[in-house]
Amino acid sequence: KVDDTTPVGSYSPLGDSPYGCADMAGNVWEWTESWYAKGQTRTLRGGSWLSSARDLRAAFRSTSYPDYWNGEIGFRVVELLSDPES
Repeated sequence: KVDDTTPVGSYSPLGDSPYGCADMAGNVWEWTESWYAKGQTRTLRGGSWLSSARDLRAAFRSTSYPDYWNGEIGFRVVELLSDPES
């Protein structure tokens, strides 16, 4: 309940997953590649800083049109640390 987004790692290490992932829920809704309603709306995950406690889980999903924008929706940047083929 800080009424805005927070810098990455603000709740680390206490809020990190057992795998070392940080900030998986609660900053902004995360766009996913998955369709919620095929060809119409995409799946969002994780809740945002304006969401209720019920929605603040990485597994919670919502939906939005791909061309919609607001300050509660974003995306996750991922860095591949090793080649999954090796």
